[in-house]
Amino acid sequence: MVKKVCSVLLAAFLLATGVFWMNKEAEAARKLRMGSHYVSGYFLNEGFKRINERIKQATNGEIEIVMYENSSLGSYEQMLQEVMRGTLDMQAAWGTPRFNKQFEILATPGLAAGWEQVYKLTSSDSPFTAYLKQIYGEIGTVYIGSLVDSLSAVAIRKAKTIEHPYDKSNKECTIRVVDFAASRAWWKAMGYQIASTQYAELFSAMQTGVVDGDMGAGMESTYLRYRDVVSALYEIPNEFWLLDLVVSKKLWDSLDDKTKQIFIDAFEAERESVYEAAKASWNDYKQKLIDSGIKIVSPTPEEIKFMNQIAFDYAWPEAEKVLDGKALQAIREYLGN
Repeated sequence: MVKKVCSVLLAAFLLATGVFWMNKEAEAARKLRMGSHYVSGYFLNEGFKRINERIKQATNGEIEIVMYENSSLGSYEQMLQEVMRGTLDMQAAWGTPRFNKQFEILATPGLAAGWEQVYKLTSSDSPFTAYLKQIYGEIGTVYIGSLVDSLSAVAIRKAKTIEHPYDKSNKECTIRVVDFAASRAWWKAMGYQIASTQYAELFSAMQTGVVDGDMGAGMESTYLRYRDVVSALYEIPNEFWLLDLVVSKKLWDSLDDKTKQIFIDAFEAERESVYEAAKASWNDYKQKLIDSGIKIVSPTPEEIKFMNQIAFDYAWPEAEKVLDGKALQAIREYLGN
């Protein structure tokens, strides 16, 4: 009888132990999906991968984030929709006014000018960061922070020249501008004609003269995509591009406070290294463009100040139609502009 009871107890113990380890394995095997529209190997994606690895290590392997690059899960707008629904866990995101008109702030000229100001803008104590957290929250997602991608520039096709790129003169030049009202108001005020050419069609559009240039071009994208059709690149340091780490609310609500802090700390630990990589990429591809015979033009400090004033006079009134004017002023004061 005793032997039978012992056998039953042993079986129960083994069963309980098996269930325990099965649960532990299930926890360790929890995999999250993250989407990015950028190509594999791009420094920003590599930064996000390091963030993901930090999260894996800090959770002892209980959370593993698998990154899907090159728009393999859809366009950046499609992926953001899935994050909003909770069917995609995370995204290297770029919000657009389609989902919240206040995303206008992501392409408002004059918010910051130059690398140092853009980096400061993305600090955790920045009013810009606080405002983005609010905006993403309004569409049902959780904003962790922004990584610096690039400053802006305008790439101009061959057979087209701009003699005075940094004043209000008529440039007699049609360029593709993102569909953000403040950005369009600024480029118009600077004397450009604007078009809404799709990004995927830009090379052929510039080659055939349908448009004369692209305002969203950085050094790397110009070299990799347009160097065969471009003759000059004009730097525009008071516009810039970021990429945001965004998490679904469904995922965030399932995490305990300790794990949430792990996500935040992992992001902060890589923010500076990605910023340095962004500057290095800019300088590296700038030299490659020069070596390819493409002219690079940079504004003087006085010209940057003038461009900022054009932003305050023409772009910001447009932005304030949908943005919190107090938030914009707080950002300006924070950066001392």
